[in-house]
Amino acid sequence: MAKRMYFIGIGGISMSALAIFQAASGNIVSGSDISNSDALNIFKNFNIPVYIGHKKENIKAFNPNLVVINCAIKEDNEELKWAIAHKKKIITRAELLGNVSKTFKNVIAISGTHGKTTTSALISEIFIEAKLKPSIHVGGILKRCESNFLIGEKKFFITEACEYQNSFLSLQPTLGIVLNIEPDHLDFFKNMKEINNSFEKFLENSKNKILKIDEFVYMLKNEKNCSFYCAKNLKKSNVGFSFDFYKNDICLAKIQTNFFGQHNVKNTLVACIVADFYKIKMPIVKRAIKNFGGVKRRFEEITKVNNSVVIHDYAHHPTEIEKVICQAKRYGKVLTVFQPHTYSRTKKLFKDFLSCFNLTDGLVLIKTYPAREEEVKGATAKDIYNQILSKNPLFFSEDFSYNNQIEKVDNFIQNDLIFKNQISSQFKQCLKKQNYSQINQNIPLDNFVQNNQNLKPCYYFDEFENARQKLISLSQIYNCILILGAGNINELAYMLKRKENNSN
Repeated sequence: MAKRMYFIGIGGISMSALAIFQAASGNIVSGSDISNSDALNIFKNFNIPVYIGHKKENIKAFNPNLVVINCAIKEDNEELKWAIAHKKKIITRAELLGNVSKTFKNVIAISGTHGKTTTSALISEIFIEAKLKPSIHVGGILKRCESNFLIGEKKFFITEACEYQNSFLSLQPTLGIVLNIEPDHLDFFKNMKEINNSFEKFLENSKNKILKIDEFVYMLKNEKNCSFYCAKNLKKSNVGFSFDFYKNDICLAKIQTNFFGQHNVKNTLVACIVADFYKIKMPIVKRAIKNFGGVKRRFEEITKVNNSVVIHDYAHHPTEIEKVICQAKRYGKVLTVFQPHTYSRTKKLFKDFLSCFNLTDGLVLIKTYPAREEEVKGATAKDIYNQILSKNPLFFSEDFSYNNQIEKVDNFIQNDLIFKNQISSQFKQCLKKQNYSQINQNIPLDNFVQNNQNLKPCYYFDEFENARQKLISLSQIYNCILILGAGNINELAYMLKRKENNSN
């Protein structure tokens, strides 16, 4: 008998996929989301009615026998309170994902602090190219199928495995993968010991496992033996990277990617290991990787405004931010635009956020995306802005007075002998004659920034529209506008795209 399933927060990237999986399995599905968006249009294709807003009248009218919630749903949610009062069965998104996975013969679960979505997408691309008809559940929109899910056959299920609230412990993977482990989700985990314990349990639940041993070295371990894989002879090309794919000192193939970033070489290496484990032929693997279409919000080129290409990426952790900025530097001068995601992450990693932007040539900070949290004093985007200007000698605000700027430059000179030899009295004279916003566009400062990667302008905005106007004016100075964050910062990227389209 079909279940009547109601998803509170159905628009979430994972919830939406699971809702559609359930509808395709013959269940009667509905749900609600806090606000309307284009992402909800997909439910029309599967006859899934969606309510806008969380109201008890919605769930009462549908009268489900099973309710699914995600981690963002709080105890005071009207629909959840109704479900509890009427003794409806309630399960979490993670529990449902675990139940779905049990219906498949092989479960390939990709975990790690960074790289889960790209690696999952690469593995999916290989399995699709090999005509293995996988079912897929990932945390981003795969450009190949314009979706974050694919309903295939029951032999292979490829899924992201998120550690937040130990949700990945609901899975019993045939092949469990740990890409990397760093501090994150510190509103749930108390420390690194708890994080490591959680990943260890995930690996214990996995029949076969892949884990990182060293840079570009991974181990595949099962009950019988271990195999070691690595990438050797990395070379940068015009389109990406090439590397030799080794297993136990034997070269299996030469792999060519069509994307940049050494972190993506590691993601590709892991995808190759998975393919080898399932005996997919290397010519198929090479073709799939070479033709990989990518994932939306993962170093995605959105548009071009004046001299700047606009790139959007989901990076929201300091380590990810550093890597993506490094990746963007191939375009030339980079202006980074960042929206912090959650106050708890900002608070716990605050020191790292003050230094992770050092490679950029300019910085724009946007008001924090709170997600599930209330504001925390001292852990906002404005706090990052103020502390960067106060403590990081590389950044300046156009609101600084001449004396503020000279004092900061002098302090930096005293602590950096190399810099002392590079800055001149000519630059100080420029400061005297013009304010910083004018200097930002003149030749002496432009050359100074380009040659020394110092004296970088920093801005803060509460509203996207104000930021958009500033970005358009700055687009003549920079070669790349890099828009980063896991919240709704992608809306700013598309505002720039609409502006550019309207001007043509």
